[in-house]
Amino acid sequence: MLKQEIIDWLSEMNIKNYSLRDDLVDVDGSVFLFNKNLKVIPVQFGIVKGDFSCFQNKLKSLEGCPETVGGDFFCSKNKLKSLEGCPETVGGVFWCWGNKLESLKYLPDIKEELICDNYLKESEEYHKWKYHFIMNQRHA
Repeated sequence: MLKQEIIDWLSEMNIKNYSLRDDLVDVDGSVFLFNKNLKVIPVQFGIVKGDFSCFQNKLKSLEGCPETVGGDFFCSKNKLKSLEGCPETVGGVFWCWGNKLESLKYLPDIKEELICDNYLKESEEYHKWKYHFIMNQRHA
């Protein structure tokens, strides 16, 4: 995607306070892409200091999602089978319920709560996350 196409798409999605770093879009604030009928996120986000929401779209992949989210991350109610492409770090709550996830593989480092479908709460990934979450709460 050309630089002007990235700028045009960000404007269309009402995303402000951003800077371009090579091919990455960093946002000093939040990104709200909920209910935009998106099948893909056509730009690659880098760091989003606030929340990032791609809730209630038609995404089959999290490609384009930020590497780091300072606040909450919402990818619920899409068509995801995998969390591949999700952020590496989420400073708040991570919401991924209402998809067709086969596992919680690729789960990021989540500083607060993980909200997922009940069937995923029996997985090894969920139990690992819960253990680390409890241990971090004790040391906070």
